[in-house]
Amino acid sequence: MTALTKPLLSGRTGDRIRGLAASAALALLAASAGPAQAGAHTPPAAQVLAERDMQAPAGRSGEKRDKGRLHAELGTFEVSAGEGAAPASAGYLSYARADEASAKRPVIFAFNGGPGASASFLHMGLLGPRLARVPQDPTAADQTSRGIVAGSAALYDLADVVFIDPPGTGFSQRPEGEAAAPYNTVAGDAAAVADLVAQWLEAHHRTDAPIYILGESYGTIRAVAMLDALAERGLDKQVHGVVLLGQALNMIETSQRPDNVVTYAVSLPTLSAIACYHGMLGQGCNAEAITAEAAQFARSEYLPALYRGRDLPEAERERLAARLEALTGIPASFYRAHDLRISKERFRVELLRGKGLVTGRYDARYTAPRPDEVTVMMPGDPSSPISTIFGKAMSDYLASDLQAPGAADYKVLARFEGGWTYGSADSPFADWPFMADVERHAADNACLRLFVGTGIYDTTTTIGAADYLFAQSSLPRERYVNARYVGGHVFYSDDGSRARFQSDLAAFLKADTCP
Repeated sequence: MTALTKPLLSGRTGDRIRGLAASAALALLAASAGPAQAGAHTPPAAQVLAERDMQAPAGRSGEKRDKGRLHAELGTFEVSAGEGAAPASAGYLSYARADEASAKRPVIFAFNGGPGASASFLHMGLLGPRLARVPQDPTAADQTSRGIVAGSAALYDLADVVFIDPPGTGFSQRPEGEAAAPYNTVAGDAAAVADLVAQWLEAHHRTDAPIYILGESYGTIRAVAMLDALAERGLDKQVHGVVLLGQALNMIETSQRPDNVVTYAVSLPTLSAIACYHGMLGQGCNAEAITAEAAQFARSEYLPALYRGRDLPEAERERLAARLEALTGIPASFYRAHDLRISKERFRVELLRGKGLVTGRYDARYTAPRPDEVTVMMPGDPSSPISTIFGKAMSDYLASDLQAPGAADYKVLARFEGGWTYGSADSPFADWPFMADVERHAADNACLRLFVGTGIYDTTTTIGAADYLFAQSSLPRERYVNARYVGGHVFYSDDGSRARFQSDLAAFLKADTCP
């Protein structure tokens, strides 16, 4: 990646970043003082790799507004996972209104999850000025891109957007070997990304701008962890919103462990939606109605029955098994034989067993042939073409639209060695109370609001888990939005859901009453 190590500090931002590079290098030197760690390296200095002006997305057909222009800027900053950590770099691709230099114009900082994912999927699927379109028929034989469409005009009317590639993804670098350990933690990862946020704001004279943090999947955990990291940098009161897509904050409570009875009740609405979609619940099935019915049954009858376990009377067990069959399409005999339970992974295999198909994990609208040897769990995911389309589109966009040097070296996905530390002790008494962090910051920051968006056909981060998150939260109702969308984990692959979320996000920004 030699082409990327040459600073391209030309244009309107180059001079600002030169000054920041010196101070950032000093800060990182202090943070990593002491003997060099194995695998440590010095990443390239803060730099702009490419920049250009482009037309902002236009409005809907018939609108005659001049949408103005965006200044696109691709670059990296040196960042640190915290005291004692070897330095790394993080990447960004920002879009700011070139004709509206307001110091207080909101800035959305967006990133995907993984850990190890670049921001390619949010950029090319949802929030960028140019978006790749996914085939709308999950059964189509040709699951390749259907071309490029314009991004959200309403969004760029209201805010600037900065896509972040965490250390080791995109064009960024991270230490290797033992020196990488601080970056393999929720706290260290969040600190590094918060470092980039602070430096970008300073470099672009936006230190007074309202901040919105938008994360997807694991990125939802990063987004919440960044609240503390931004507070350490004096930016906590500027965070006006946290947006979580496919939230994973309460995975400790809703993950699919065999004896965690809550998870079966929480997952039931998603299983009902999937069965409805595939025609396994009879004629006239409606996803909105069946998920509401399943949620009510789960709360009032199913969870109490699971809690009773073997003490549940046999007649009641028979009745509930029949009710579960009506809600999920899985035979009552299966439920009777498995203590009224089915895991989400087993559901993927069982629902369409008679048709020789297995459903997707991240988007259960997609199916694939079920190999004969697969009886309990199907490896891989039939919905993976969605990610492939967005990843390829990002590489093409960097090479053609931005003409970024070394575009072929951009890491859409990166694999990191070692495990990932989520912040608590290795103990059966450990907890990961991520939502408590939101509540704590919301109590101190009256401007902070939360938006959660979930795809109804996602079996990984389910609509029931999102509902349970807020049911157990002290966050005032007027401070959050809990929205559902047609689609899976990447629900914006659905054209209608993409447009609806873009509209919902614009409304969320407009609802900000803080100065």
